[in-house]
Amino acid sequence: MDYVSLLSTTVRFIDLHDSCRDYGGSPNYNQESRTGKSDGVYLDIAILIVECLRKLDQSAHQEYLPFSSIFNSIKVDRPRVVDLDVLYVLNVLRRPTELFYVTHATNGSEEKVRQSEKRKTAIVEKTDYADEYRISASGRLFLSLANAAHDTAYVRGNAYNLLHAIQWHDFPNVLIFANEIIGQLRNEILDVRSALERVGRTENIDKYVGKFEQYRKVIEETISIAQKAERELESPDMLKAFENSSLDISFGELCGSVNRVRQVLVIFNRLISELVSTALQDRRNATPPPQFLNAAIELVKTPLKPHNEDFILKQWGAIGLETPFHSSLDGIGAIKIRPTPEKVEAVIFENEQVEPISRLGKLHFLDCHGEAIVEALKLGPLRLSEAINKGWFLVNERVLLGDLVGIFVAPDILPVDGNIQIHVIPTFNTQKVGTDDFLFNDIEIRIAGGACE
Repeated sequence: MDYVSLLSTTVRFIDLHDSCRDYGGSPNYNQESRTGKSDGVYLDIAILIVECLRKLDQSAHQEYLPFSSIFNSIKVDRPRVVDLDVLYVLNVLRRPTELFYVTHATNGSEEKVRQSEKRKTAIVEKTDYADEYRISASGRLFLSLANAAHDTAYVRGNAYNLLHAIQWHDFPNVLIFANEIIGQLRNEILDVRSALERVGRTENIDKYVGKFEQYRKVIEETISIAQKAERELESPDMLKAFENSSLDISFGELCGSVNRVRQVLVIFNRLISELVSTALQDRRNATPPPQFLNAAIELVKTPLKPHNEDFILKQWGAIGLETPFHSSLDGIGAIKIRPTPEKVEAVIFENEQVEPISRLGKLHFLDCHGEAIVEALKLGPLRLSEAINKGWFLVNERVLLGDLVGIFVAPDILPVDGNIQIHVIPTFNTQKVGTDDFLFNDIEIRIAGGACE
């Protein structure tokens, strides 16, 4: 199961939950740092624990596993792991997580209220009387989510789910299954189109070429199932059953979602056929040159029959060959050997704070004009056109207009007390910068609550 891809998508929502940004603050996000050891060991132990408990849960539902069994299972993949590390990971996995979110009030009001979820958020459960563990309900949901992105070769099973939901008049799940199939196929369609654009330069081609017959058979059967689902949905009895349901969508919208499943399947089938056909046409076969030494050795071991030998002598003669053969001199200079470059030791910075180049450039610009810009801001609003007129885009005779514009677009780098407001003037402005004309919307910055207010 692909746990890491699920975790990587979930982490961004946790980053938003843990963000310290003030409402209305800067829209830039640059908090890409983790406080852990960055070696992935604890995550690996956690995944091994979940896998161990998953296997137990499949064979003996709701049973607990002793810590010793879990530890011995981890030691198979990580021989040098110690029991305290495994116990620490188990304690983290069985601790509930409190997350805050907003939802509509229970009294039917449109107003949203803040709530927190702490129950049912532990991945692992532990007994109160023994050192035994099992996967929790949330842990089983995590496993289901990690295994949700199936290969399209197995989309036929999802189509059967859609058909059964229609036959059982389970209309809410009809929409869910149809949207899942369409979403899965659209992701595959994007991959196929990407492979078509880069034929010969992507590994996706081998995936579809190697399984082409399987894909073709599965898609044809899935299209047949989707057509049967459409016929079931269009029957008069189905319309009566839908009218008795309480869905807030029309019957036409429900039929449209099922029809799109078949349409997307047809598009996917056509693109795969096109990809495989293009990939096979693009391939080249090379015949290796004849190995004369091996042929001579083979003739010594197994001489030719007399009539075959007479035929060869009549064609080529006893001494000279009338038929031209490739020579080793034919390819001289055709292939150039490039010497292996010398290995250069990587530069290692020790006990130093290395600044990024972009940050050093900003600091150099602020050293030259930062104080003047701050003083002008303290007196009142400052426009980009005024800064250009004052020549603040020149640093040691170098035109650094981009750095000046960057200060006005992101002025939080300026050492100013209080918030800085940014206003964009809707009219265009034209100014001479060196020998070029600079066409732009003027930008005005001011200190909130300052002399300009």
